[in-house]
Amino acid sequence: MKRRELLSLCSKSVIALGCAGLPGMLRAQRRFPAKVLTYIVAYTPGSANDILVRILAPELGQQLGQSIIVDNKPGAGGSIGMAAVAHARPDGYTLGLGSTATMAINRALYKNLPYDPLRDFASVVKFASTPNVLVVPASGPVKALKDLKPRDGKSLMFSSPGNGTTQHLAGVLFSSETKLQTEHIPYRGPAESVMAVASGEVDFSMASLPSALAQIKAGRLRVLGCTSLKPPPSLPDARSLADMGLPGFERTEVWFGLVVPTSTPADAVEALEQASIRTLASARIREQLEQAGYQPANPKVEGKFDPFVREQVAFWADLVKQAGASID
Repeated sequence: MKRRELLSLCSKSVIALGCAGLPGMLRAQRRFPAKVLTYIVAYTPGSANDILVRILAPELGQQLGQSIIVDNKPGAGGSIGMAAVAHARPDGYTLGLGSTATMAINRALYKNLPYDPLRDFASVVKFASTPNVLVVPASGPVKALKDLKPRDGKSLMFSSPGNGTTQHLAGVLFSSETKLQTEHIPYRGPAESVMAVASGEVDFSMASLPSALAQIKAGRLRVLGCTSLKPPPSLPDARSLADMGLPGFERTEVWFGLVVPTSTPADAVEALEQASIRTLASARIREQLEQAGYQPANPKVEGKFDPFVREQVAFWADLVKQAGASID
């Protein structure tokens, strides 16, 4: 074989080998995730949503092999932050925390919601749930559920983090079930709502446990009952409302889960789901969640997140209608 022909053949062989390896190289380059992820929280720092994400994000990032930046975008009952997630590039790098309010309640509450919870998101995995707790001022005269009644013919005032929140609707349901005459006082967020009870501005609240726990531990709030059927690990002495003759409140528990924009690539969704399952399997993470007032989910037992979300959408739509709540 002539030298020129030999060089040409070798050159073609090198090119062929290079091309053969190219798909594998491209797959390696495209392996998800290849850069920092952003986790959008649709509520203020210190809210139950925010506390949860800040517990999970470091471990989830470690499982994915990338850092996760937490970005709070509060406003309009969580609609601003969730709209930002819905309209983000569907590449798996923008994460959202779906919750009872943002995924189920808002769909029935807002006439002009800037996103559709069922159409605009892929529901990846449920993270946790947390009960609401019926709290009153620790310095007040109410020691038990039977003591919670109007004085001097006045309505009892209850606080919530805002119109249409789970705490508002749970308060409406509580008022209906107990036949108590009440007035709803909405505040700007969970911290303000809880402090309104602690200071005696209002008579009671159905507060999310993570948001109220610090004030409970500090002795400023008294817990009359919780919506969960069993006492949460962080409040082992709390009584269930069901045990006090008020069944059904367990359905008003607040839940949280990972969502991403619809059309996010399947490999990215799978990577996020598996990393989340490994994160929730960590004994350290589960203990942190429990001590903060959450009940960690078990995705392998509870099943897929999407069917659960759809069932909750129907349940809360009925409760919103009962409350007569609506926001233009």
